[in-house]
Amino acid sequence: MSAFGSELIVDSHFDEHLKKSIPVQIYYKGLHEQIGRITAYDRFFVEVEGTLYNRKIFTFISRPGY
Repeated sequence: MSAFGSELIVDSHFDEHLKKSIPVQIYYKGLHEQIGRITAYDRFFVEVEGTLYNRKIFTFISRPGY
């Protein structure tokens, strides 16, 4: 399981958070955008509660227990 504050980078990180419904915090250029649960992902985008985020533009941080 990802530790609190770990960055999600590879598909297995996103898959774990999707399957276990672990919250993620999303940043754009170091600024907080949203916190929520991943509802879908592919190699280009991550969907968090209905909003798509480009994996190359946004940073995703694990927030288990949040």
